[in-house]
Amino acid sequence: MKICIKELNGGADNQECIKEIVELWNKNAIETAECELDESDRKAIQEQIEQFIQSKYGVVFVAINENQQTIGYGIASMKQDLVSDMLYGQVDEVYVAPEYRRKKVAKNLATDLMDWFNQKDISLIHVYVDLENELALEFWEKMGLDREFFILSNN
Repeated sequence: MKICIKELNGGADNQECIKEIVELWNKNAIETAECELDESDRKAIQEQIEQFIQSKYGVVFVAINENQQTIGYGIASMKQDLVSDMLYGQVDEVYVAPEYRRKKVAKNLATDLMDWFNQKDISLIHVYVDLENELALEFWEKMGLDREFFILSNN
């Protein structure tokens, strides 16, 4: 099994990859929130992905299998801290189709995201993880990140 990780850029050939990312995003929504994306959600996500690709402050990596299908993605962005005025990195999404998990695909996506931050001279990186998602928490800790904050919500 040969998996290739590539960065999406402003080219017109990205449309098929973007559609496949939206489908994977929908699988993730079903898997984690037990809800399917409606058409307006899909359109909004597609637009958001296009913005990440076009922005110098965002990046989208895709994992492609031997059949040229998108089987995973990683999305990250640079943000500006309002207090210190410093740029920091945020991993916004990493998802791998269930049948490709435990094959280092997520690790390769995350490594490419971290390398992208390093190229931008970003050393502080945040990832938001659901407290109940122990697998993701362990994954990011293995990638060198530490549990730092808890965000409390009223819902």
